[in-house]
Amino acid sequence: MKPTRIAGALTALAAVALLSGCGLAHHAAAPRPAVTARASHASGAHTAAQPAPAPSPALAWLDSAGGQAQVTFNQDVDTLASALVIENQATTAANHQAFEAAARTVRTQARAILADPALLPDTGRAAYQSMLQDFITVADLLQPGAGYGTTAQDYTAWYTALRATNITVA
Repeated sequence: MKPTRIAGALTALAAVALLSGCGLAHHAAAPRPAVTARASHASGAHTAAQPAPAPSPALAWLDSAGGQAQVTFNQDVDTLASALVIENQATTAANHQAFEAAARTVRTQARAILADPALLPDTGRAAYQSMLQDFITVADLLQPGAGYGTTAQDYTAWYTALRATNITVA
């Protein structure tokens, strides 16, 4: 098996998912402090108090049970990517079993999220469900069975993992 390609896809996905929160916006402007009438008068400025900006829907998602499940899922994907890199560098039976176990964990977490509608986002739900299904497919490909360890299986897992990265969730 050539897990480097799969590990690269999973590592890239984990990095994208963790940095972007699977579409969570991190570029919102910091809230500006409200200017009171007294401060405005004292400074000579004649500006009205500025209301704080509305909270980002992405942050509301992150605070939700579904957002927290996504964080756990991202960590599981990162663990899987790390296990694949380690197994690629040292192809021991123990390292091989570690990435298979990590793949089963990713599959279990994806299925748990899919089974509970409360854990699914309101925006981008279909794409999110597709991403989770893709990771179930990747996890299945990383388990012993027909075609296991073949170049065709490696490429299938690689492209499935890459396709899974192309979503936005908020």
